[in-house]
Amino acid sequence: MHDFLKSDCGRADILAIQEPYIDSKGRTRATPNLRVVYPTGHITHFDNPGRPQTRSLIMIHTHISTGSWTQIEIPNMDITAIQLTTATGTLRIFNIY
Repeated sequence: MHDFLKSDCGRADILAIQEPYIDSKGRTRATPNLRVVYPTGHITHFDNPGRPQTRSLIMIHTHISTGSWTQIEIPNMDITAIQLTTATGTLRIFNIY
């Protein structure tokens, strides 16, 4: 994933990642210009033995204002979703594993 994020393809505004690497602190790797959206419940499930694994996440470029999008809370570790509001309308993006 590191090579992808550093490549031209990694310059996308929004990335839907499946089977992300999660480190011992419960975080994935991302460049400083990306905000990571984890599935609802990611942190609470991370420290529990036998927990469901995080298998999807969304990365949003920092040039997209945090005031223009919100996370859609879905209680499933395989689904990450956001709602993006622009001048032309509302867009919902779902990353479903």
